[in-house]
Amino acid sequence: MVSALSLKSIKKKRELESSINHTQINPEDLPKDDFTFEQLKHFWDYCADEFYKTGRMLMASTMNMAQLTLKDNVLQIEFPNTGSKISFEENLYDLVSFIHRKLNNYHLKFDVKVNEQATFKKVYTLEDKLNYLKEINPVLDDLIKTFDLDIKP
Repeated sequence: MVSALSLKSIKKKRELESSINHTQINPEDLPKDDFTFEQLKHFWDYCADEFYKTGRMLMASTMNMAQLTLKDNVLQIEFPNTGSKISFEENLYDLVSFIHRKLNNYHLKFDVKVNEQATFKKVYTLEDKLNYLKEINPVLDDLIKTFDLDIKP
């Protein structure tokens, strides 16, 4: 019997590791079946639902807010802020392996970016709120005119 911390056990461990034949996988040999954006989106949504069901709600929410575009074999994932990107990248490995398996395409790359141009309007006054609501729903202006509403700031 050899102690796990002895020099003899370390030597035996190294001999065992060197005797094991390490197989190298050539990335070009992996499958790369064709797929559509709709198929990719289906598996993306399915994975987000599974994350939600298993208690990883933050990842599910982050996946649902992402803007996806597919160019060639690169899925571009865009987030409105850096925090979302960091949260997403923490769980990216599970998602990538799932989508690669389901699409049977291991050449699909993922490009995660932050949209720095996303700006949020802050509304403080009643007039700002009304203008913001009019931008979202232009019919609101017609409603105000139809019912002759007097909105005072």
